Amino acid sequence: MIVFIDTSILGQLSNPNQLSEIVECQNWFEHLLARGVYFVTSELCFYELKRSLILAAQTGYSARGISKLDALRNVIDFLPVTQEVAELASQIWAKARQEGTPTADEKNIDIDIIIAAHWQILKKEFPGRMVIISTTNVKHLRLFAEASEWRNISY
Repeated sequence: MIVFIDTSILGQLSNPNQLSEIVECQNWFEHLLARGVYFVTSELCFYELKRSLILAAQTGYSARGISKLDALRNVIDFLPVTQEVAELASQIWAKARQEGTPTADEKNIDIDIIIAAHWQILKKEFPGRMVIISTTNVKHLRLFAEASEWRNISY
């Protein structure tokens, strides 16, 4: 099984707070990791989260989230936005607009579409393996990929 972690889930995994939902999500991740699940995300998700963590640290919040995020690089593969990903994402974006199902404002970079392109490429690269996006934004991602809330993904 391959689980693609979106920015919201990456944020929960790097969150240093001990709130029950955060701890539950981190336990879920550790459990699946121990069972051999391959976790990936996009460098864009890293960017999206890291910039927020840096800003928070600069305004007086703890910087522990930054070090937790950086440590996740040891167990999650961060996929680059290659030419293949950009080409496919452009096609998905245009098709979504044409069909009246945009996932973001036209001027927005629309990371959901880039995540969907990563997912489609992973499905092609690993035929027969389950590939699913773990997200809190199931509505948009399900238009172009298999996506589920982290609680509903098990192995």
